Amino acid sequence: MMTIQRSHIISMGVIETNCFLIYNEFTKGCIIIDAGEDAQAVIDKVTTLDLRPELLINTHGHFDHIAADDIIREKYKIPLAIHELEVPLLSDPYKNASVMTERDVKIKNAEILLQEKEYKASFCSYSVIHTPGHTLGSVCIAAGKWLFSGDTLFTGSIGRTDFPTGSMSMMKKSLEKLKKLDKDTEVFAGHGTFTTIGNELAKNIYLR
Repeated sequence: MMTIQRSHIISMGVIETNCFLIYNEFTKGCIIIDAGEDAQAVIDKVTTLDLRPELLINTHGHFDHIAADDIIREKYKIPLAIHELEVPLLSDPYKNASVMTERDVKIKNAEILLQEKEYKASFCSYSVIHTPGHTLGSVCIAAGKWLFSGDTLFTGSIGRTDFPTGSMSMMKKSLEKLKKLDKDTEVFAGHGTFTTIGNELAKNIYLR
């Protein structure tokens, strides 16, 4: 029986950002991916599902993915994990693009600096895939047949590469990594609807 479940929260901030919970339905251990801007929405979902968060992961450091980080970390006394190249965005409103919305988002330093390798939580293993392009330290999180692609891969599109540290040439190399995943891998992006690698290989011009 499948014990690892997935739940989805839409953070109703300036930009609708997808937050995901990966959890064990029996032990209630939980990983939060991209808390977004709406901390209360995350807390409400965790409470409803009676989960026990043990880690918060950011796929990258833009404000719409990180704004709720410190509230969530304090609420559950859990560490934040982000790629080591993405750390400068946490505390810099210009680099994390919050100045574009006339805000000043600054997040405390991350406790865990991610690298491209496999990690283990109390209830599952997951792999960090370094996918620069949208930002220098963007990552995708692979857990079983699930891929949490942040702002690297969207349904029918890809993340913008014109923000600071973004690069289309790096994005193309990152997409080559994702193209090698099993076609039935389910893709859960930072924005919009969900898809599969097979669907994107067939329909997304950026993966051809």
